[in-house]
Amino acid sequence: MMTSAAQLPFPDDVAVAIVAHNSRERLVTALDSLQAAGCPAARIMVVDVASTDGTGDWLAREWPEIRQHRLDRNDGPSPGRNVGIREAPLPYVFLMDADVVLRPDTVQRLREAMRAHPRAKVGSPIVVHQSRPDVIQYAGGSLHYICEAVNPWLDRPLADHPHQLADIGAAPTCGLLLDRQAAIEVGLFDERYFIGKEDGDFSHRIKLAGYEILEVPDSVLLHYSRPRGTWLFYYQIRNRWHFMLKNYQVRTLLAILPALLVHEPLQFAMLVVKGHGKTYFRAVGGLIAMLPALPADRALTRRIRVRQDAELLCADPLVIRDDLAGNVLIRWGKQSYERALAAYWWLLTHTVLPR
Repeated sequence: MMTSAAQLPFPDDVAVAIVAHNSRERLVTALDSLQAAGCPAARIMVVDVASTDGTGDWLAREWPEIRQHRLDRNDGPSPGRNVGIREAPLPYVFLMDADVVLRPDTVQRLREAMRAHPRAKVGSPIVVHQSRPDVIQYAGGSLHYICEAVNPWLDRPLADHPHQLADIGAAPTCGLLLDRQAAIEVGLFDERYFIGKEDGDFSHRIKLAGYEILEVPDSVLLHYSRPRGTWLFYYQIRNRWHFMLKNYQVRTLLAILPALLVHEPLQFAMLVVKGHGKTYFRAVGGLIAMLPALPADRALTRRIRVRQDAELLCADPLVIRDDLAGNVLIRWGKQSYERALAAYWWLLTHTVLPR
């Protein structure tokens, strides 16, 4: 049974690493929430990713006990996350973005649950919208076999969520408690993604290695959510294929090829309708540039793998962008498409890809 928040001091084996890029205003709130949680400032590191808003000077003046590490180039959040993990002085590190707010017991609940579940090397809170703290942004995540996100609790009431621990398939990186050594063992975050799928890639390798990602419903984190820009299309397309080619078994890639031969034209057509058809071809070019490293990538996956793809992938409903969700025809087509994908996955997992 969980103890009350008042009885939970900040864990003495947990350090904190915050990745920040031009987010000084949000960082104020994030640090205040850590202070309210009882986290000593000396245990916090801020990795400043090429900020131009005076983050470093402000930290030195207002929070002199906090360690700083500055990256002079913005290659996305993953290099900063890896710095935070590598340089953490304690066995566990709470990795967080600067645009989140902790409740006073968020980290304590995660550490308490992971202590009781030794196979759990990642602890994930329920992520809610900061502007609507009674509404979920991320919970119960997993990975569809066509390498798209599954987020079944998106924009559903927090009160409706089942109040039980769960070993989930994928976790968002806005706030995670990590076993530092396990994170290093599976290869840390892939710094080539820039953004998009990098959290799913890390989560998937944790699962491939036979570990659990423990979602703790008593642990809640508030996130300053915002709409996604169209500039992400390039990374979403390139990174999705990079993810599959480096992580999926060959037999999985061959088995799902018929589904991919349907999905890719649909995705391309959607981009054309939105006026971003050229982005697809740019993304393919970006993927080709990454292919020389593929043998080394797959060697890492083979080394850590103890679970098969079919155990970890699913065919649950997909996430659709907010700018498309309002179209009735798209919603109807999505549901029909998802049923077809689920039927095909059922066939595969009962024949050539047994779980």
